[in-house]
Amino acid sequence: MQQINNFLDSELVRRTQQWKQLRRTLDKALPEEFRAHVSYATLVDGKLTIFSASPSWTSRLRFHTTEIIEFFETEGVRVTEVLARTVPKLEARASANNKD
Repeated sequence: MQQINNFLDSELVRRTQQWKQLRRTLDKALPEEFRAHVSYATLVDGKLTIFSASPSWTSRLRFHTTEIIEFFETEGVRVTEVLARTVPKLEARASANNKD
């Protein structure tokens, strides 16, 4: 049986692996209570953008930007800026859309 990677675009596989590594590093950098509230993160040109499900967690993330940058530096990853953004979970968006 051929591996599924043979059927996927190699760029997609590469990006998925990069995202998984970014997420593992971010999980180590964050206090444990944050991990369940971070839905996604991107790293582009040294700018780390972290997406959380609620404004309160986004606000809390902003207080930890210095520690996050320092942790990534110890892991050999260059992060020059951390942005925290709010993106509601899919369930919250779906229930909000159903109210219309």
